[in-house]
Amino acid sequence: MEDGTLHRFGAHSTVVATGGFGRCYYSCTSAHTCTGDGGGAVSRQGLPLQDLEFVQFHPTGIFPAGCLMTEGCRGEGGILKNSNGDPFMATYAPTAKDLA
Repeated sequence: MEDGTLHRFGAHSTVVATGGFGRCYYSCTSAHTCTGDGGGAVSRQGLPLQDLEFVQFHPTGIFPAGCLMTEGCRGEGGILKNSNGDPFMATYAPTAKDLA
């Protein structure tokens, strides 16, 4: 890096870790830099992207404020409810429920 010399390294696999793409959603708490540009650049080069369904999700985000309640709220007995006021986590995590 000091003199600008290029070095090539061979590898069987390469991981391009470019950050997330949470900002593709209308409301999120991701950093403003998490726009998905890195994945887009990789995709435009015809390279495969993997496990795109694993986007971090925080069920205690406060809409539309864009902030999070601490997970300690659930640890102390807080219950997540949908817009109708109904608890919903048992549907997705029957054992852990609101602690999932």
